[in-house]
Amino acid sequence: MSGSARVVFASTAAAFLSLVLASQVHAADPPPRSPELQELFRLADAAMKRADAAGARAYWAQINYLEPTTAALCQLGQLDLRIGRWDAAANELSLCVEQMPAPKNDAERRFYEVRHADFAAARGHVGEIRVLPPPRSTRSLVDGKEVEATRSVYVLPGQHEITATGPQGEIARALVKVAAGDSLSVPLTFDARPAAAVAKAHAVPARISPKLRESSDGPKPWLVWTGASAAVMGLAVGVGFHVAADSADDESDSIKESALDGNIPRWDPVYGSLYEEAKSAHERANTLHAIGTAAVIAGAALGAATIVVVALPRRTEVELRARGSYAEVRLAW
Repeated sequence: MSGSARVVFASTAAAFLSLVLASQVHAADPPPRSPELQELFRLADAAMKRADAAGARAYWAQINYLEPTTAALCQLGQLDLRIGRWDAAANELSLCVEQMPAPKNDAERRFYEVRHADFAAARGHVGEIRVLPPPRSTRSLVDGKEVEATRSVYVLPGQHEITATGPQGEIARALVKVAAGDSLSVPLTFDARPAAAVAKAHAVPARISPKLRESSDGPKPWLVWTGASAAVMGLAVGVGFHVAADSADDESDSIKESALDGNIPRWDPVYGSLYEEAKSAHERANTLHAIGTAAVIAGAALGAATIVVVALPRRTEVELRARGSYAEVRLAW
């Protein structure tokens, strides 16, 4: 074995030995635990001893779900770091080092320094996003996953969608691109236009020339048909998104039933995988419901606007102007 290979092997062995010892420290002299938790700890220790980081991670995820603790969170962060799940590791380790109390002796100081070093290592592979939502926002999301407003979220390098929603269905969105090591604060503002106009811009794109002006004794047939078609399209898109959302809800419920039917013990890695799938399906359903509602509102608004145009007095001037992601309609009579 070459010198460099021995160094890598020794480093890897030391890392797993640290995890095993940490697991034993946390498991030593614990408060009374259920047989289920005791079995999970036993399986996690066994996986660590055979250097199975992915398997140990699955068991620790179940431990943290059943009994959330700072120690379990730190273990998850260290294991995610070992298997290259950089964004998960950074998010877990950021909470880990935040929640850890100040060390009181040399042993605690070593663990404290190791976890800070692990967080720094994970941080070098990800970008940091801090969402600054509008004052009346009720939810903040990064790539469709709900996050705590103003708290740093660590993401893989690339493009990410930031969203905030308001109590009346307002939506604020931004697309940002981050590189490893970047740190961005993303302020969001609700559009001053009605929610229907925002939904139309995102859910029912319409082709409008930069400037069209029509003056006549009544509405042109093409204007009526365009408005009616866009309204129907908006309603159809909205219904389609709601159907997809219902399907995602059914998928989430089905996965939950599979996981909770009593045939899969909670310490089984399959249970953890099913739990993550159910959670993802539920979040997807929420996002689809929100988009579907916005599209239905847009379709209804376009239908109402078309009826208004048809009923306008004669000699009406209709001016359409493109304004970035939406259309401005001006009427004069």
